Amino acid sequence: MNTSQMRALLACGVALLLAACGALSGNSKPGAGFLYQELLLDERFDSGGAWRSYAGGAELWLGVAEGAYRIDLLGKRYAWTQHEQLTSDVVIEVAARQLSAYAHNAYGAACRLDPANSGRGYYFLISGDGYASIRWSDGRALTAIVPAFPSQHIQRGLARNHIRVICSGDYLALWVNGEFLAEARDQRASRGALGLAGVMNYAGQRLTVTFDDLRVWRAALEHGG
Repeated sequence: MNTSQMRALLACGVALLLAACGALSGNSKPGAGFLYQELLLDERFDSGGAWRSYAGGAELWLGVAEGAYRIDLLGKRYAWTQHEQLTSDVVIEVAARQLSAYAHNAYGAACRLDPANSGRGYYFLISGDGYASIRWSDGRALTAIVPAFPSQHIQRGLARNHIRVICSGDYLALWVNGEFLAEARDQRASRGALGLAGVMNYAGQRLTVTFDDLRVWRAALEHGG
């Protein structure tokens, strides 16, 4: 993967973490139920062959290390990896562990990413200081579907969080540590790759996060959603 393929979407900048702080996502309970169907992927990251990787020295490193997928980036940049398998309606569950002390960041899972690796798709992000959001990327900038809002259910700082993402039809939802956080409806993408992402908006600061125990099921909304 070359540098242009891994370009940072810096236009989103501080807005990714700070836009609409304090604005809640809406309902405290999800507006749609979903069903786990066929298990599509059970990834323990024993190897990284199906995932995109990148070695850019101290400033950017993406790949499998010590049985987990690792994103390590320094300074104002944004990076993602994606799996070669394409999916449509899915539930994604993954354990994310922040290893860096600086908490003003964002990391999480993605669905329906552009197979050409432009970055276009849906992003479900949490931060080390306890914020969550759902974002859309057009390949140039991240924009809010659900703006960033604080949640007591996110473990802050150097901590482990279990992330669950639902992409089914036009329904998008985010759960963290077994608790529902946000949902939305959006029709800009219906199929694409699974992904993992990390964001740092401050020069000189580092984000290191690992992802493990990733499982993906085909999903369906109950009663048609």
